[in-house]
Amino acid sequence: MGLWRRISSLIFKPNAKQLPSSFLKNGSMLLEEFMDSCNGSYNIPIRNFSAKQILRATNNFDQHQLILKDGFFKIYKGSLEERLILVKKFDDDFQFSPPEAIRDIVITSQTRSHRNVARLFGCCLEFEGPALVYEHSGDVPLRNLLIDRYKASGHEDSSLGWKSRLRIAKDIANVVTYLHTALSRPVVHRDLKPNNIMVDQHGIAKLFDFSWSISISPEEEASGVKDQVKGKSAYSLEREEDEINLVDFVKKYVDNDQFTKILDPLILGGGGGIEQEQQLQAFLALALKCIQEKREDRPPMIAVAKELRQIERYIHP
Repeated sequence: MGLWRRISSLIFKPNAKQLPSSFLKNGSMLLEEFMDSCNGSYNIPIRNFSAKQILRATNNFDQHQLILKDGFFKIYKGSLEERLILVKKFDDDFQFSPPEAIRDIVITSQTRSHRNVARLFGCCLEFEGPALVYEHSGDVPLRNLLIDRYKASGHEDSSLGWKSRLRIAKDIANVVTYLHTALSRPVVHRDLKPNNIMVDQHGIAKLFDFSWSISISPEEEASGVKDQVKGKSAYSLEREEDEINLVDFVKKYVDNDQFTKILDPLILGGGGGIEQEQQLQAFLALALKCIQEKREDRPPMIAVAKELRQIERYIHP
């Protein structure tokens, strides 16, 4: 039975009180969010799974299955119906979990056909903090590849050289452009960070979390979104006082024409000569445009995606 039919039939049946209260609460919220987001559409294109199925698939959320822990959710590997899956389980005791998880389900369902969105095919509403079920094709969190130097078995180019990084940036720019331009109401992600991006075994990047995303009205689109970005600023207390903030750190070296000193050695170690240096400079200039404080000084994402494609064309295969 489809998720919409199961939720609506169970919620409005006399025996609904026999269901877990979390299912009733989360199911009602999901219906309301879908109807608001999809102009009253009655189709939810994903499956419903029971808590028992999810617990069996992840071996009761075994820590050995855990591949990522974020502020209010964890991602586990698992197996369900003889297929590999990823399960994102929102914390039961986090005050924002249900509404943010519901928003994640709705927006991911609407965008699941895009190649750069993690493919959601089901969810479980029986937990206080809902669980989302995705297809798994060797996916690794970008954070693990960039920060933890995680080496995934069979993962193509897990060292993330310059070519791979540029491709990931282009993939994410493409899907953000899609969010801004292709839906009935533009969606602003608000939380782009390595934890929310998966890279599959072929090096294709996929957005994996829409918990803090918002859809905006035509009026808001014309005047600009007033809401704040929800991701934390990139900073490190291990750097010098005037370099704690990542943007200040980068600008300091760019202003002194020393940007190569702050590049990841994996990029420099790949060679590439003067051509790669020109690509890096073009990429850095584009990145600095994107973090300008005034809206009018930042390029639209469609222009960013176009420029990244132009930079990529100059890379030898």
